[in-house]
Amino acid sequence: MGHLLSRWWWGGDPDATSPVSGLTLRQVYQVQRTWRPVNADAGKYGIELFLRLFRADPETKTFFKAIRDLDEDRIKNSYRFKAHAINFMSAISLAVTNLRQPEVVVAMMETLGESHSKRKISTKYFHETKDVLVGMLKNDLKLTNDQMMAWETFISFIYNHIFDKLYLT
Repeated sequence: MGHLLSRWWWGGDPDATSPVSGLTLRQVYQVQRTWRPVNADAGKYGIELFLRLFRADPETKTFFKAIRDLDEDRIKNSYRFKAHAINFMSAISLAVTNLRQPEVVVAMMETLGESHSKRKISTKYFHETKDVLVGMLKNDLKLTNDQMMAWETFISFIYNHIFDKLYLT
């Protein structure tokens, strides 16, 4: 009975791996649950993520015409850049929200890859962004090892489909 109740609760086997995303239902839940506090204040977290990225690799700041010559205080007060940060966070939120429909996430990430391909953004900068995001999740939100493993799998999933379209258009 417990096994049937568990399958009903999860909507399937919670430990079966999706052939599309590589995530289990349990990992989908962990990613979605741990993203909620970040999503609740997407503007703040988005700006902070980019500021940390700019500190880690100042070259990344040059991709943003509106803020490339601004100091951190002026970046924080730039509505145009805050809009970009919120768009970035929204893309992650949409992917997180739709993880039970991984084919939809694939289509979204391919579109994201195509748009960044036009700007000649290399995988190097995506990896640096991942390092900053993972650091924020681990250190600021104090995620567990299991939660971090779920995030690593999620990021690998979305990056595979972004990278499929990078520099191909």
